[in-house]
Amino acid sequence: MLSRGCQLCLEGAKLVLFVTGICPFHCSYCPLSSGRWQKDVIFANERPVHTDSDLIEEAILTDALGTGITGGDPLANIERSLHYAGILKEQFSDHHIHLYTASPLSHEILQLMEGLIDELRIHIIDFSDISSVQKALDHDFQVGVEIPMIPSQVEETAALISRLESISIHFINLNELEYADRNRVYLKQCGYEFDSNSCAVLGSEEAALQVAKDHEIVHYCSSSDKDAKQLRNRLIRRAHHVKAPYEEIEDGLLVTGVIFCENHREATTMKETILQHICMPDNYIRVVGTRVETHWTLIEEIVQWTEASMGIEKRYPTYNGPLIEYIPIQKGQVH
Repeated sequence: MLSRGCQLCLEGAKLVLFVTGICPFHCSYCPLSSGRWQKDVIFANERPVHTDSDLIEEAILTDALGTGITGGDPLANIERSLHYAGILKEQFSDHHIHLYTASPLSHEILQLMEGLIDELRIHIIDFSDISSVQKALDHDFQVGVEIPMIPSQVEETAALISRLESISIHFINLNELEYADRNRVYLKQCGYEFDSNSCAVLGSEEAALQVAKDHEIVHYCSSSDKDAKQLRNRLIRRAHHVKAPYEEIEDGLLVTGVIFCENHREATTMKETILQHICMPDNYIRVVGTRVETHWTLIEEIVQWTEASMGIEKRYPTYNGPLIEYIPIQKGQVH
């Protein structure tokens, strides 16, 4: 069963608001990187958040229809979490917000979240204690449980799901267990093996599917779903908002032709020379520092009459724009 939050995630329409890396529980299987683990940092998708406007701008650039508030544990800094939820609700109409937490929930805390949080996802650490779920169901949320599927806990997980169904929980998400470099050694010592093509722990998917087949309320989210659907679709949405006129979108990546120069003056001269040789709109070519950027197909023509180093870049359309692939182009080469 797909919750509204999950539907938007799979469309790439949810901004991921990492509100803090602080968490009091120190779960050994937590897949957070060491750069975020127990660090009080804030990110909207891949963008560091220093001001409220950083968050709003990122939501606009990704055309976000909702936000998932996560961590760490967002309730480790409940004031910050509710502050950002309020800003998003005020700025965007019909903005769907879900919040993921493992913290014990009281009616007082739940009342603070009503009207700001649409969907509450509860991470249960102690399977014998579902009191937070029971309390949350008395409030105006869609209430679900979201846990990683530990391969050795099939029977315990199935029993938990049956108990949750008996109290009419709205949805249950089983996530494929993932690892980070930070806890890879520990999981290896626990006897687990890893998928060489992803961050998934082998055996988790099979265990999740075994449990889910008997419970219609359960949705299984694989590591590949997160990458091939959620992330890819979110990148495509952002790419359409941030691409330059000369850039193309290829499977969520921005493709750009680049010419490298010694300095800014040389780059400016290179741009002028190119415009003398090739008729194009002025916004189809740009000087960025010591480089010239233009459409990738023009690089094959330009390389024939200059000795400058040039090629084709493919980058994520995220705030920091990491380079994913670089293809050098040389004279006489056909791409």
